[in-house]
Amino acid sequence: MDFSQFSLHIKDTKVHQFVDYLAEGKIMATRCRKCGAEHYPPAADCAKCMSSDNEWFELSGGGKLVTYTMIHVAPNHFGKGEEKVIPFGKYRYQPCPIGIVEMAKGLKVMGWIPDIPPNDIKVGMSLTPVAETLQDGKVTVTLRVRTYENAC
Repeated sequence: MDFSQFSLHIKDTKVHQFVDYLAEGKIMATRCRKCGAEHYPPAADCAKCMSSDNEWFELSGGGKLVTYTMIHVAPNHFGKGEEKVIPFGKYRYQPCPIGIVEMAKGLKVMGWIPDIPPNDIKVGMSLTPVAETLQDGKVTVTLRVRTYENAC
């Protein structure tokens, strides 16, 4: 699978396995074997020591919402033809929140927030990143309310 299945128009990358892992329901990051620095989104080269010797590891648990915004008009790559539909919107051009969650070790994960009414979203709330496959077969990351079952 390539990055075009991740709602992006990117086909070639050194970390293309990221999308395969999402399709398997896993959100993966990379860790430098030389210095131990962790990267999300995954990186082929360590930003700290520039080593290319990285390993994959799965992100688990949840974190705290540090910021969020609303997308009011979907990017062109959402939907087909003239009908542009936000993946988690109930009707055309429905505002849809996306946020960034800070995980335990400081990694930040961005994703859609499909199940919380916009007025109920609060910075600091506990959310868990989840890998999901959309109706069109593309994969994405959503942020879900943490429950006992998916808490770390």
